[in-house]
Amino acid sequence: MATDLNAAREYLSSNNIAGWLTRDYRYTNPIFFAALGYQPNNLTRPVWLWIPADNEPRLLAHDVDVNRFEGNDIEISVYGNRDAMVSTLKSLLPDRGKVAMDYSPLYELPRVARVDAGSVELVRSFGIEVVSSGGVSQYATERWNATQLASHRYAMTELVNIMHESFNFVGENVRWALTEHDVAEFIRGRYDRAGLYTDEGPVVAFNANSSDPHYEPTPENSSIIRRNGWLLIDSWAKPSSITPFVDEGSGDASEPVYADITWVAKIGDDPSPDHIKVFDSVRRGRDAAYEFIRNRHLNGEATRGWQADRVARESIAQDGYGQWFVHRLGHSVGPEVHSNAVNLDDWETHDTRQLIPGLCVTIEPGIYLPEFGVRSEMDIYISENDVEITGEIQDRIHQIST
Repeated sequence: MATDLNAAREYLSSNNIAGWLTRDYRYTNPIFFAALGYQPNNLTRPVWLWIPADNEPRLLAHDVDVNRFEGNDIEISVYGNRDAMVSTLKSLLPDRGKVAMDYSPLYELPRVARVDAGSVELVRSFGIEVVSSGGVSQYATERWNATQLASHRYAMTELVNIMHESFNFVGENVRWALTEHDVAEFIRGRYDRAGLYTDEGPVVAFNANSSDPHYEPTPENSSIIRRNGWLLIDSWAKPSSITPFVDEGSGDASEPVYADITWVAKIGDDPSPDHIKVFDSVRRGRDAAYEFIRNRHLNGEATRGWQADRVARESIAQDGYGQWFVHRLGHSVGPEVHSNAVNLDDWETHDTRQLIPGLCVTIEPGIYLPEFGVRSEMDIYISENDVEITGEIQDRIHQIST
């Protein structure tokens, strides 16, 4: 997603940060290209982008790469050797104050930590205080506009419809040695029909396979879905094109964004008491996190990603399943299904970034017992005035008759 320079300046100024310095070397930093707004081909040397709080951006690129930025409207400074790179970089930056870089103290946020310690040390050697760019990055590059929200709503409506169709497909075909991969192919066919795209997936997991949070069936490993068992489907996709959602003449060149849902079903006999008990625990944790986020937002209170994770995790732990909840509560959603904004995470990381208007995140707690796993996922969009669940909520185990 491209940078909103005015938003970047607003964030930097309001947080007393002199500017945002992002750097890439050989396509290792997606935040750099989000800030730049596009990705030139064949960059072979370190390239720096300086976005000051009170002036226009500047690029610093090696002279063998400078022509890769043809047509770029950002002023470019050119260096030929290391000494020139260091001296020119120093001249671009302020003499003192705070500069945001794509690093995370103590490596708390791997999605933010995109520059090496040496680059941070270099900037600090200029007498500058380096702070994390996690806040300015999500504020300037990850918030959705109205076009993207419309693309998400379309994707979500189609994913929910496809989920119901998939459960029906299983019920109609389960007597014929139906495999998990067969169902995944059915879902991918429905994506094509709806004009949706995904880079991988979906997860279609029967019985014990549902205990693997990222299980993906292949023709070789796929299990046969029996007439009595447990089924988990995790489905994510985005529109193949943004064009249907753009107002004519607006010039909006946004990327479409994903929707992401996970539902569970019992095939054949009614769910067992264990199925119901585990599902209810997951549902309570999911809903507790949503209510926590929404209530704080309506009361004007800031919420950090780690706080929401902790609410759901404590709820599930109180039910006795804490050891079986083995991943973060949720992730941000954007042009990538796992995007670069705040995650709901106090488990794999400690995400201190704030949930702000314009962002979408998933809430998807899971309990993964050896016999079966349960995950229930919903997407929430944070607007200025509310926190909206954008799709249908699964409040009970879906029953598939055979």
